[in-house]
Amino acid sequence: MKSYILPALLLGAYTMFTYSPATAANKASVVKTPAGPVLMINGQPTAPALLQVGIMGDNTLAQKQVKWAAESGINIVSPTLWGIPWTKDGETPTLAGTDIEYWIDSILKANPNALLIPRFPVDQPPAWWEKLHPDELMLYQDGTKGLASIHSKIWRKAAAKQIANLIGILEEKYPNNMIGYHVCGQNSAEWFYEGFWDGKYEGFEPPARDGFRIYLKNKYKSDKALQTAWADRSVTLATAPVPTYAERTASSKGSFRDPQLHRKALDFDVYQNEAMADCVSEMCKAVKDAVPDRLALAFYGYTLELSGSARSGHIALGKLLESPYIDGICAPYSYGDREPGGSGRFMGVVDSMLEHGKIFFTEDDTRTFMTDPAASPGRCDDLRQSEGVMTRNFAHILTRGAGLWWMEPVGNGAYASEELLQHNGKLTKLYQDTLATKTRYTPEVAVIVDELSGLAANPFMDGVGNEGVNISLMVRSRYNLYRMGAPLGTYLLDDLLAGKVPPAKMYIIMNAFKLSNAQLTALRKRVCHGNNTVVWMYAPGIINGNTVTPENVSKVTGINLRQITGVDGNIVMEGSGETFDALQSGLSPMYAVDDQRATPIARYAGSGNAVAVAQKKMQGYTSVYSGALQLPTSVLRAIANDAGVHIYNDQDNIIMAGNGFMALHATSNGRKIVRLPFNSQVQDALTSQSLGTSRKLSFDMQKGDSMLLRVQPESRN
Repeated sequence: MKSYILPALLLGAYTMFTYSPATAANKASVVKTPAGPVLMINGQPTAPALLQVGIMGDNTLAQKQVKWAAESGINIVSPTLWGIPWTKDGETPTLAGTDIEYWIDSILKANPNALLIPRFPVDQPPAWWEKLHPDELMLYQDGTKGLASIHSKIWRKAAAKQIANLIGILEEKYPNNMIGYHVCGQNSAEWFYEGFWDGKYEGFEPPARDGFRIYLKNKYKSDKALQTAWADRSVTLATAPVPTYAERTASSKGSFRDPQLHRKALDFDVYQNEAMADCVSEMCKAVKDAVPDRLALAFYGYTLELSGSARSGHIALGKLLESPYIDGICAPYSYGDREPGGSGRFMGVVDSMLEHGKIFFTEDDTRTFMTDPAASPGRCDDLRQSEGVMTRNFAHILTRGAGLWWMEPVGNGAYASEELLQHNGKLTKLYQDTLATKTRYTPEVAVIVDELSGLAANPFMDGVGNEGVNISLMVRSRYNLYRMGAPLGTYLLDDLLAGKVPPAKMYIIMNAFKLSNAQLTALRKRVCHGNNTVVWMYAPGIINGNTVTPENVSKVTGINLRQITGVDGNIVMEGSGETFDALQSGLSPMYAVDDQRATPIARYAGSGNAVAVAQKKMQGYTSVYSGALQLPTSVLRAIANDAGVHIYNDQDNIIMAGNGFMALHATSNGRKIVRLPFNSQVQDALTSQSLGTSRKLSFDMQKGDSMLLRVQPESRN
């Protein structure tokens, strides 16, 4: 997550006056199709690939990049507007005193035909507004105040009005260039709570309290129901307080919060995240109300990166996906494992977003060879590495039909290379050429994540997540998942239960700690059949109703388990003797497989023969249980192979496949072997060179190289 330093905002403030935009020359929308969402501009399917630029001071580098991008076929540009004007009652909205026209005019001078999606923060009203509304600002546990509170109805109304005013001005001045708006706010403009990385706890301001009470009224309906849930006879729906800092950071014995003892804090956690999703939706609605035929984009859904942390505000993606106002959801790609030879993994459950008809946009803010040599993380040393990383990141979105922008944050020239932008132009054209034959992304491995279960773990005191459960399970495990040799999809549990996840052969149930009887029944209906393999990670169903029920894990997995103590996360693979540290010190409870019908896969190191991972043939499917929070690539690959998943590469490289393409990103130097599912006509997608008809190919590659192939299976009739 980036840290922006925004200059002081401008003169002027909130007004009831709003411009009516001029008739739009361009129309942009996202259309949901059976093959996934498609960006439409003026009725034409368009590759969702763009350049994002920030201009501060000298605009020379930004203009070069916009010009070279246009010459390479990249015409959609997202300029960062470092603040928007707020006008007072009765004042006419104006850009006077701002640099907004300078920024946009600079881009249009470099490319007069650029299609623009301005990006701007909406949660930083001027000082005079804050002075008028001191109770509408964020209030932390230490008594300090922050930005405008996203819970504040007063701020939301004012922000929506200012969005409409800004859009009115831009549409009037640049009617032939605007196609959408990217609304931003909170920490680094990415809609997770300001102060998150500093260990601050927000939500003590009056608007948060009032919003929480409305949430409780909708949930519990009566004082009696609330009193029962909170085990507090004195509380009422009208007087319910926000939980204290001590209550929000309290832990239960073991790795999970007691759902009854900590009900007040758990309720607030859910409210806090849903409120952020509501706020993002409301800001997007302001865009749609002003210009219905424009795109509305926002950052959200860093579910995997923020490890289920309640304070992030990002743990309500399912709610935001139901919003009719947001077209595109955005996130940088992970700041871990992004270097040349890394996975370039997503921060969120991207494939659920696509199944809901929302385009997911990766923010590709790679530290290219044009950046400062000390830039981090994952800087590329030269053009070859930069192109390799660009291709890897683009292949992730090309194979599944998502979107991407190349981010040039503050005019520092990250993409100020004509050769690099020509390369990215080739990638954009590839995408454009596939739109007529776009297919739904249907990976054979589905990784399933539950938002509410992510909140069930004990809070970690630095606020980033629970070290014992969420970080190991949700963050670190992706390193091996991406290297198993097969493409994978990530989905919300609710979408799996609702039938929105395409059929797979292997389902990895990452964190379904909280399962109702109805959910378990639906889950079995969806995945426990058809010779599928279901991998249950750690403690599925351990929370049943209002209790932590450790014995329920055996019922969910269908594998007999027993609780053990005195072991850590080190496991030893059966047969090979390979060792692996799952990084789960202090995890409680811990389980060993105690089932004669289960075949051991790995044992806990130093525990005698206690089985940590095992599989069991069930009626119609295979159940695999892992007491470890992570599994090594070799084990994941072996389970996938047994499940009938096609393994494209068994050398721990990064594989992407779908939509008629297959890509490999080299994690090491040497000869790379690719095995295709069928005998296929193969072409190097970037050079158009035919590689003949084959099912097995080999390539000499350097670490950080990417190979992108068009693959057309031969007719099997």
